[in-house]
Amino acid sequence: MAAALIVGLLTGCSVAGDGGGSSTDSLLKPTAQPGATMRAGGLGSAALAARDADGFTVSTSAGRPKVRVTENACAPLGYALSGTPVGKPVSTVVREASGERATVTVVLAEYASDEARAAMDAIGTALDACTAGFTATVDGVEHELGKVAPELAPEGTDQAMGLGATVERGGRKTPAKAVILRSGNTVAYLSGTPSIPAALLDAQLVKLS
Repeated sequence: MAAALIVGLLTGCSVAGDGGGSSTDSLLKPTAQPGATMRAGGLGSAALAARDADGFTVSTSAGRPKVRVTENACAPLGYALSGTPVGKPVSTVVREASGERATVTVVLAEYASDEARAAMDAIGTALDACTAGFTATVDGVEHELGKVAPELAPEGTDQAMGLGATVERGGRKTPAKAVILRSGNTVAYLSGTPSIPAALLDAQLVKLS
């Protein structure tokens, strides 16, 4: 159960307040829009399957609790650490992978124009502003995310970012990890606890390239 905490903890984020029509607001609202993917072969062709990662169980995602991030500047970090896309992708595919004592959410998001790059930039900006942590409310229950720090990310894509944090709920602290990969207009959000196994990350890199 501890391994699955952060995967469900922050998924379905929504920023406090109504928001306006500015470009910043649009990046802070992870509302996936239906539409045709721009990736050749379809976005699903880049999604993990059980045959891609030996020793892992891969399935489609179930519903998750909704989370409210009260500090707008930190919202993109909350999304990234939960595997929730930043901004408004035109298409998304979600997978859950478990194995090697870890549970990982993998979300592939296809963006229009330069919005994939903008999503990566928003996460980087939030990291600069929120290294001390922030608060999220999950189904009315407050959680503290602290000590958010950059971590090593793999090569092989146009952009890559690694994140590490702790999540505290009821006095119990759990490590959370995220890796965000951009290949063209596609961004892969991997998040999990207590780690993201290298074999799983490598498998997604191959599918994304």
